[in-house]
Amino acid sequence: MAFDCLYFNGRSLLEETFAYRRKALREELGEVEGKFMFAQASDTSSFEDLSMYLDQSVKDCCEGLMVKTLTVNSTYQPSKRSFNWLKLKKDYLETSLGDSVDLVVVGADCGSGRRTGWYSSFLLACWNEDTETF
Repeated sequence: MAFDCLYFNGRSLLEETFAYRRKALREELGEVEGKFMFAQASDTSSFEDLSMYLDQSVKDCCEGLMVKTLTVNSTYQPSKRSFNWLKLKKDYLETSLGDSVDLVVVGADCGSGRRTGWYSSFLLACWNEDTETF
């Protein structure tokens, strides 16, 4: 699920706004059903809409929402946390399985058999704040 484009045709898009990068992604690349799709996105400045989107996200068994600015302070800053991109999660889930862990894919095995041409298993890592390593 693609949601952003940071580099395209030999050109860094890090200094472009998120609105520009998202538009470039959708205009330059096409979806391939079941293989390459665009992440669902909605633009709003309404807290009511945001609450509705979060509720729908939870109903769809997603972790939550990523809330991002479109044009103001919306350049991509690698390895830097900011208030321009916020992860919005449901505080409480009825299933009591609301805990989550943020992980990064650091490796993958090439598939074999019917999974040839696909990555079949992933090596995940979490960030250690004390050592500043994965």
